Amino acid sequence: MPFATLLAALACLFAILPSVYVLVLVAVLVWFALPGVLLARRLYGSQPGVWAAAFLAGPSWGYVFSSVVLLGLWAMGVRRFVWLMASPIPALAAVWPARALAGDLSIPAIGKREVAAISLVLLSVPAIVGLPFAHVGADLPDGRAYRAYFTADMVWASAVVSEVSKGDMPPVNPFYVGDRLHYYWFAHLLPAAEHRAFPRQVSVDQLLLVNAVACGLGFVGFFYFLVRHFVARPWPAAIACLGVIFCSSFEGAERLWTFWRSGLPIGNWLDALRAVNIDAVTRWFHGGMPVDGLQRLLLYQPQHQLTYLLGLSALLLLAQARSPARAAVLFLAGVFLGLALLMSSFDAVMLVVMAAAYEAWRLIELRRWKAFLPCMLAAAVPMAVAVAAIWALVYVDTGGRLVALGPNPVATSRVWENLFLSFGPVAIAAGIGIGAAAWRGALGRFAPIWIALATCVAFYFLVDLPDHGSVYVGWHAGHLAFIAMGALVAYGLQEWWAAGGTRRAATMAALAIVALVALPMVLIDVYNTQDVWNRDPGPGFRMTVVLTPQELAGLDWIKRSTRPDARVQVDPNVRGRDTWSYIPTFAERRMSYGLPISMIPTAKYEAASRLVRELYLATSAEDAYARASSMCIDYLVVGPPERAAYPQFQPMLDRSPELFPAMFRNSDMVVYGVSRGEPAGQCGRLR
Repeated sequence: MPFATLLAALACLFAILPSVYVLVLVAVLVWFALPGVLLARRLYGSQPGVWAAAFLAGPSWGYVFSSVVLLGLWAMGVRRFVWLMASPIPALAAVWPARALAGDLSIPAIGKREVAAISLVLLSVPAIVGLPFAHVGADLPDGRAYRAYFTADMVWASAVVSEVSKGDMPPVNPFYVGDRLHYYWFAHLLPAAEHRAFPRQVSVDQLLLVNAVACGLGFVGFFYFLVRHFVARPWPAAIACLGVIFCSSFEGAERLWTFWRSGLPIGNWLDALRAVNIDAVTRWFHGGMPVDGLQRLLLYQPQHQLTYLLGLSALLLLAQARSPARAAVLFLAGVFLGLALLMSSFDAVMLVVMAAAYEAWRLIELRRWKAFLPCMLAAAVPMAVAVAAIWALVYVDTGGRLVALGPNPVATSRVWENLFLSFGPVAIAAGIGIGAAAWRGALGRFAPIWIALATCVAFYFLVDLPDHGSVYVGWHAGHLAFIAMGALVAYGLQEWWAAGGTRRAATMAALAIVALVALPMVLIDVYNTQDVWNRDPGPGFRMTVVLTPQELAGLDWIKRSTRPDARVQVDPNVRGRDTWSYIPTFAERRMSYGLPISMIPTAKYEAASRLVRELYLATSAEDAYARASSMCIDYLVVGPPERAAYPQFQPMLDRSPELFPAMFRNSDMVVYGVSRGEPAGQCGRLR
C-alpha cells in the first residue's frame, strides 16, 4: 500500500510537470517541511506516536514556519533564490526549544501497523486531483482549456503568484491602479519566489499544482492524525476520513433522482450532469447555501487547507495538554493561530473562537480562575504580532463593509432541506457516532468537537460576507464541520463494530447504504472538474474557457514585450465571470481597473469599471486617449468580447495611430499602445 500511494503521487506530479524540474520543486518542498518534522519530534519527545506525528502533521507545520522566514527575507528586500532557500535554517533553530513541552502533551500511539491505513487515506489525494490537475491548461486542438471551476480559484491564484513574484512589498493590486493587493497572499509566497527563479522553465500553473498536491497530502495526513485522537484503532479512523472525503453530500443523488422522476432517458443523464455544478445543487436548484465537500478543498484551495490545519493544530495542542494553564502551551497555540491568520484571516477567526472557547471551558471546569489572564496573554502575544503583520501587509481593504452580523439570508433559506442535502451522509454517520458515545459514556471526550461544531453553526447562520453573495462563510464553516464530524464518524465505526452481532451488522449496512447514495456527488464532481472538452454555456459563464492560439500569441507578446509594471486594459464589464482575470493571469500584467471576484469590498471596483466602459464607448480617439491617460493605461486590448460590445471602437483607434499605435495584431487580438507622456512609474503612484 505505501508503494502504491507513492507511485500514484509521483504519477500525479509528473502528469502536471513532465520534467526534471518536478524533482527540484519536490526537493524544495521537502526542505521547507523539515522544521515541522523537527518540531513534532521535539514537541512529543519519546512517545510511541512521535514519528507518526512528525510525518503526518510536521511537514505542513514546517512549510508554514519556513514560509514565515521567507516572508521576513522578502520584506527585507532579499530576492535571490539561493538566499531565500535558506529560510528553513532559522526555522529549524526556532523550533528547537519545543522539547521543553514534551512532558505536558500526550498523543495517540500510532505505530507501524497503521502504515497501510495511513497510505490508503493519502491515496485519496491523487485519486481526486490526478485527472483534474493533469488537465489544467490542457493544450487541445482549439486552444488552451481551463475548466470553469478553475477560473475562480486556480486562475486567481495564478494572478496572485504572478503579481507577488514581481517583488513589490507589499504587492501591487493588479486590478486597481495606485492600490496595494488586499488579499491573503502569504500562502502563495513560495510559488512566487520559484516563479521569479524559473520564469520560463516552469509555468505558474505547474508551480501551483505541484504545491497543491503536496499541501493536499499534508492536509489529509493531518486529518487522519486529528481523528486518531478520538479513536483507538486505525481502520475506523481511515474509513471515516475516506467516508467524509468521498461521501459528504446527497446532491449527486438528488440530481439522479430528479432525472428519473422527470422521465429523462438514462442515456442523457451524463450530458445533463456535465452542465451542473454538482456540489452547488443546493444553490442552483434549492435557493440555499452551497457547501463544498472536502474534495473541493483538495482541488482548489491549499491556502485554506493550511489555515484549517494550523488552527486545528492549536485546538489539538490544548486538548493534548495535561495542564490547561501552562503558558508555553498557550503561546505555541497562539503561534499556530497567528500563522492561520496570516494564511486566511477569516477562516482563522472561526478557529480562534474554537480554541478560545475550548480553553475557557477547560479552565472553568477546573476552576482555574486566576489562570485566565496569563493564558489569554500567552496566546494573544503571537496573535497580536500576526495582526500587526496583516495590517503591515495591507490584507484588509478598509474602504467599505466587509462583514455583516445577523441571520444569513442564504443559510436560512429552506434550511432543513438544504442541510440534509449538503451534510446528510456525514451527519447521519456522525449521529451514529454520537449514539455510540452516549452508550459508552464517552460524550465528554469529544468536548473539542462539540465546541468546533457549535462555532461552525453560529458562523454558518449568523455571519455573512455580503460581497461574496452571502455564501463565503458557508463554504468554510462547512469544511470545518466536515472535519470535526470525522472524529464522530470514526468513533461510531469503532464502537458499533466492536459491539458485534446484530448491532454491528445493522450499523454497517446502514452506513454502506448511506455511502453508496452519497458517492455519486464526488464522482460526478471529479469527472466534471477534468472535463475540459465541455463547451456548453453555464449560468453566466462558460463551462470551459478556451484560449485560442491567436489569443495565446497575443498574451505571450504582452508578457515578453511590455514592462512588468505595465497597465494593460480590457473591458471587465464584457469579460464577465469567466475571464475576469484575463490579463493578470494569462498575460501576467496589471490592469488599471478590473472586477476581481476574490476581493472585497467590491464597490470601488464596480465604480472604476464603469469608467472603463465609458472609455470603450468614447466617440472620438481624442476622448478615448484622454480617458486612457487619466486611468494610467499603457496598453489597450481589443478582443472578440470588446469587438462584439463596441463595434465602433477598434476602427476608431485604427484611424488614430499617432494616439494609439497598434503594437500587436492578429485575428483575435489587437494591442494598442497609449502614447502618454508621463515617465514610467509617475502615473498612479501607490497609496
